[in-house]
Amino acid sequence: MTNSKYISSTSNEHIKNLKKLHSKKYRDLTNQFLVSGEHLVQEALKKGIVVEILDSSKESKYYFFNNTYKVSHHIIEYLSETITPQSVIALCDKTLLKNTRLNKVIALNNLQDPGNVGTIIRLAKSFDFDTVIIENLDPFNDKVIRSSKGALFDINIITTKNLKQYLENLKSKNFKIYATLLDKDSKALNEVNFLKDNIVIVFGNEGSGIYQNIIELTDEKVYIPISFESLNVACCASIILNKVRNG
Repeated sequence: MTNSKYISSTSNEHIKNLKKLHSKKYRDLTNQFLVSGEHLVQEALKKGIVVEILDSSKESKYYFFNNTYKVSHHIIEYLSETITPQSVIALCDKTLLKNTRLNKVIALNNLQDPGNVGTIIRLAKSFDFDTVIIENLDPFNDKVIRSSKGALFDINIITTKNLKQYLENLKSKNFKIYATLLDKDSKALNEVNFLKDNIVIVFGNEGSGIYQNIIELTDEKVYIPISFESLNVACCASIILNKVRNG
């Protein structure tokens, strides 16, 4: 049932509070985040993490949802972080995301680009990885969510300020850790036989690669033989994850 109240002013107290969710600090404080656009809202609904919908369309598709507000499109533009937003935004609750067991893990060592992080989350889902560990970047950043195409809602997302400590814990549980870097003892990708379970694939920072304290924890180093200077980290991930799945 759609809420009978129509909201058209950005001065509305509730709308002002939703706007605060553009800030990581407020997302962390409330355990809430916004998703914008038809596809992401539909994906969030499927996962049962939506607590409220704001819809500016003339004929709402979301009349079935108990907590739907009709709003002006100006409100959607005010709350969205895209230049030309679609007509719907959903308020979601992080605590409703369901975790599964850790088995096939991607670890991101201080990646800085939200687009890369979102793309790798999408690749993780596509290639049957169940977990992505993210160091020092908020996965509920709007660009990460949009780049993930909703895959963010489907797998374990773990955030940490100390990836080394997290990997040490996994290593103590007999996870094998692979690092993606070119080093004197790295193996070419086609020479590596990845385990199918209890594995971690580490991808490094876009500029400086994998930090030395993480390299020291790895069991095997892997590089992709190429004919040009380097690959974007997300491109690298797609090639390696495909190799892990298909051998």
